Order: sequence, then C-alpha cells, then structure tokens
Amino acid sequence: MALSLEVKKFINSEHVGKFVEIHLPLEGEPVRPPKKNKKAPAEPQPEDVEKTQPEPLPPQEEEDPAFETLRIHYMDEGDGEPLVLVHTIGQSIYTWRCLYASLTQHYRVIAVDMPGFGYSSRPDVYSYTIEEQSKALELFLDAIGIESAHFMGFSMGCAYVMDLCLRQPERAGRVILLAPGGLTPEMPTPVKLLDSGLFGGIAAALFGIRTVENVLSDCFFDLTVGLNEDVVTEYYKTISDSASRRALRLSIHNFEDETLVSQLRITEMPVLILLGSEDRWRTSAQTELYHAA
Repeated sequence: MALSLEVKKFINSEHVGKFVEIHLPLEGEPVRPPKKNKKAPAEPQPEDVEKTQPEPLPPQEEEDPAFETLRIHYMDEGDGEPLVLVHTIGQSIYTWRCLYASLTQHYRVIAVDMPGFGYSSRPDVYSYTIEEQSKALELFLDAIGIESAHFMGFSMGCAYVMDLCLRQPERAGRVILLAPGGLTPEMPTPVKLLDSGLFGGIAAALFGIRTVENVLSDCFFDLTVGLNEDVVTEYYKTISDSASRRALRLSIHNFEDETLVSQLRITEMPVLILLGSEDRWRTSAQTELYHAA
C-alpha cells in the first residue's frame, strides 16, 4: 500500500523537479540569412565633396553561437553516491516512478529527461544519434557538478549510457542495463512503423492517446498492477507534440543494435544486464546476445 501511494504521487511535469541549461555544440557552420544586394553609390561630384558628411560605420554583425542552448529537466533526490537514470526514447523520468522512492533510500538518484522527451528541450539542429544523446548526457552531468556516478539505462537509453562510459570511463561506477536494445519483431505494429521510410510520418501523426494505451497494454505483464488512465495520460502527454514525435522517429532511425553490442565487447567495466522474465518485447535469446558480448 505504501508503495502504491508513493507511485501515485510521482508526477512528471514542468512544475516538478529542476531545470538546468546545457550548451550543445552544433556541427557545421550556422545558417545565416543572405545579405541583401545594395546598389553602388554614384561617384560624388567635386562640388558635393565638401557637403558630404561621413556616414557612421554599420554595426558589426555578431556571429551566431556555434551551439544550441537546451533546458534539461530532471529530478534529484536522496543522499549517497550518485545514481543516474536514463530512460528510453518516447519516455521520460516517469519511467522510473515505481523505483525512484526506494532507490533514494540508498543513493542520490538523478533521473533525467533526455533531449527531445519529457519536459526537456526539443532541439532543432539535432539528429538524436547515440553520440549526440551521449554528449548531451555528459554536458548535463557537467552542468549539475557530477564528476562520477553509477548509471542505469533502459532499452535504447542503455546505448547512451554505454557510449558515455566508454568515452569517459573515469566517470562510470557500476552500470546496469535494463532490457537493452532497439526495435524487435515482438513489438506492436504502431511502434515498428515509426521506422518506416514510407509510413513513418503517418504512423507518428496517428500515435494518439489510444495508440499509447494499446502499446502499454501490449507490454505490461499484469494490467491490474500498473496500467490505468492516469498512467496512459502521463506517457502520452510528453509525446503529444510534433517535435517529440520527430525525436521519436529520428531516435529509432539512428539506432543500431550492433553499436550497443560493440560497446559491450570492448568495455572493461562491470556491467549488469537485466531482463524481466515475462518481458513481451524481448526474448531471452535476444538478451543473450548482449550477455555474450
């Protein structure tokens, strides 16, 4: 009963938690509007020279910054060693609602809304690659003063965690990967269609609240425990805008399972891989691929 009450109180909104700004480097030259062509002035006549006053110099154009400023939404509670929670695509810190309170009894728990999702910014110049999300995670930790931490990633979020830990192994304590990987044949059609070049845009536009409800119903093992209208609404409201759906499609398009497998092959840090025994979207054989790596 106590856990149920704690879960019910867990609401992810722009009014709960904290925000911090990060400055994400942009690749390539910033796009500027073209300058208008001006006619060359006529040659001054001798009698006009004395009357002509020097015109003030035009103001110097300020160069556009080579970065985009993002507002990152997060929750930060508890004492002890930092534990950073990284959700998968199309989700938010609400993913951790059943674990958050209990984890704060042992750790300083930092749950972050990744760029494009939750209540964090949806950047314009962004492809939502593993490398970009990993860099954003790095800059977020810098911004809140976290030098090292334990990490827990979920699904595609596992690749963001592993990329950061491989680039900066001094930052990584213990790493936990929950149901790692991308799309699987077992996932429902509305999810798989998001990766379609032909139908992906239509699938994203039709990804309404009833679709979210059906997708959640498909992945929940026991509907009596965790699925109700409030839960459906919390999942839907952070992917109801066109920018988050763009983020969803690009994240899927730019994700490769082989990248995560390669990361696991070369890492020397301890990594714990977990899969639910009743997981409907990932088979034990699929997860064994990551264990073997």
